[in-house]
Amino acid sequence: MYDNKFICNADEATSLILTKAMQASDQLTFAVGGCIIENATGKVLYAIHNNVFKPLKNGKTYIYDPTAHGERQLVSWYYKNKLPLKLPDAEELTIVTTLDPCIMCTGALLTAVFNVGVIAMDQHAGVNYDNTYNFCAIPGKLNSIIKKKFGYYSCGEANTPEKYKREKYVGAYGVAFCNSTVTGKNLMGCKEIFSASADVVHKWYSLNILDETNQKDPWELPDSSAIKRKFREIYPDAFTIRNDQGRLPGHKINALLKEVIKNRLGKVTKNAVALLDQFGNVILCLTDTYEESPIQTAFMNISQSYFRIVFELMDNEETREEAEQYLRAPQYGTFVFLYAPNPNDATTIMDLGAYGSTIGRALPLLFPANFQYFNPPLEGTITELYTTIMKLPPTYKYMGITCNQVVL
Repeated sequence: MYDNKFICNADEATSLILTKAMQASDQLTFAVGGCIIENATGKVLYAIHNNVFKPLKNGKTYIYDPTAHGERQLVSWYYKNKLPLKLPDAEELTIVTTLDPCIMCTGALLTAVFNVGVIAMDQHAGVNYDNTYNFCAIPGKLNSIIKKKFGYYSCGEANTPEKYKREKYVGAYGVAFCNSTVTGKNLMGCKEIFSASADVVHKWYSLNILDETNQKDPWELPDSSAIKRKFREIYPDAFTIRNDQGRLPGHKINALLKEVIKNRLGKVTKNAVALLDQFGNVILCLTDTYEESPIQTAFMNISQSYFRIVFELMDNEETREEAEQYLRAPQYGTFVFLYAPNPNDATTIMDLGAYGSTIGRALPLLFPANFQYFNPPLEGTITELYTTIMKLPPTYKYMGITCNQVVL
């Protein structure tokens, strides 16, 4: 929490979060920064940058948490601190971000109903990727909501080149500082620093993501192995359950997903998700934990837990080799949902985006799909979900996101 830091206009807010984006660039992660501002006073409540990648002790960079985008982290911080710090309702706050939010962050922001002020555009993964302000990737009632919550600041001066200018403010008028202008210099900074950092990250993926070739089967590791011990801290049955048909889940996995929901003992839980590796080992099987935060869905818990554990293993010289031999990126395994996500829920928009961030690149050509489900959505239809997936921004189309129903 910032002590007595106040912002008077959109350009001051941009300068603050551009500094955060610079720190992210120096960390060799996506150069995006954001902050939460109290509309009534201009007080800065919190500011943070993207933390998808963090440095290991050996100086190399590694994936820490693919969901650790700036805006998602701000939403999580807000829910964690709302009661202890007696924070205002989200409707009275604005999250200002250097870059148009991706689909994951958009879903998180819509779940919390924040006002959102945007500086630079992202033509690949941003929710306003086509610069029409129609938000065609956001379905139904959510589309009406986003138009009432998101705003894009006017940018640039009379002599600013067109590529670093936005003639007028576009969007909702509940956004803080919507009547002020961001300098062309600051818009350029937000845009160019992100573009350069994205090139660095994409190169990292091309050089460091190992496919399933030569992966050793973790099932064969002793219970005392670091991999099994670490995953069992999160999910006690990790690597004790094996799907008989590898990446083709059946009755055993269906029963497992139902069981973990039953074990929640009355807590609000809509869904459960299991992560299997290519051998059929159940690595994690987790549920929604909405008591922690309305954005802690089962999938978010799976993605965050998996990558943070792998990061910890890679950050230790004694466990790094074992992790490299026995673990792979989850696109070579299977995510199995008990229920397909509700296509009209903001958390589904978030989960679809988080799935894209978790995969990080084009999906391998595997059958069945990496994203599977047993039952149709509890609300809405599977056709609506497919339509939402098809309308996602270009980055997600490039990944080839699709989902298959498990036939029992």
